[in-house]
Amino acid sequence: MNQRQRQEWIAEKVKIKGSITSAEIAEEFGISKMTVGRDFKELEARGVVQLFHGGAMYKDSNILEYPISVKSDLFVNEKKRIGQRAAEEISDGSSVFLETGTTVLHVALELTQKIGCNYYTNSLLVMNHLSKVENLSLHSVPGKYRELSGGFLGMETQNYMNHLSFDYCVIGAEAVDSNGRVSLHSEEDAFTKQAVMARSKKKILVFDRSKIDHDYLYGIGSIYDFDIVITDYLEIFDFLANDHESEGNILVV
Repeated sequence: MNQRQRQEWIAEKVKIKGSITSAEIAEEFGISKMTVGRDFKELEARGVVQLFHGGAMYKDSNILEYPISVKSDLFVNEKKRIGQRAAEEISDGSSVFLETGTTVLHVALELTQKIGCNYYTNSLLVMNHLSKVENLSLHSVPGKYRELSGGFLGMETQNYMNHLSFDYCVIGAEAVDSNGRVSLHSEEDAFTKQAVMARSKKKILVFDRSKIDHDYLYGIGSIYDFDIVITDYLEIFDFLANDHESEGNILVV
């Protein structure tokens, strides 16, 4: 198989699976990761894929932000590990705000065995899953529904939270750059996440490696603003320009 055929194979595989890693391709063809990297760069230049550290994901040129239904199928095993680790940080008897996002959903799924917790969420995904669990204290947070976020956002959401104080909040990210800036596509989403963070005693940030080295318009702060940061990105400390500032708040799973 020549280079062009290999790239077409990669493009088709990414379209079917949603994403693929350099290691998978290197093993499939018996080539170096450097060669895979060159293939990825050419496919990116053609607008076929979007790169993340260690792999590539399918890119639709007509889409600026992928819907929740697409995100749900990507990096499932990584999100499960992140969810399991995040659940270990949350104590029984706590009040927990679970924000929108598919990684946050995996945290929620790991919390069902906690005792005496009160859960608040503006995520329709989280609400749909946790509402099926018996003997769970679950509160639905109102707001304006945004389909791409899969949840309820905006001023109504903030007003609801004004009289509340949460022990924990779990927040997802769409982008993290080398300075630790955490950002999103949506102004309403960013506004809502900042409001949740302001009402929470302990803030937990969760994201998979596909969010690394991207930067969008609306920031919610820095990873150093969070008490705990959980990711599957193994090179996170090398990636961050100021990793010495993390003071142990970053956990890699």
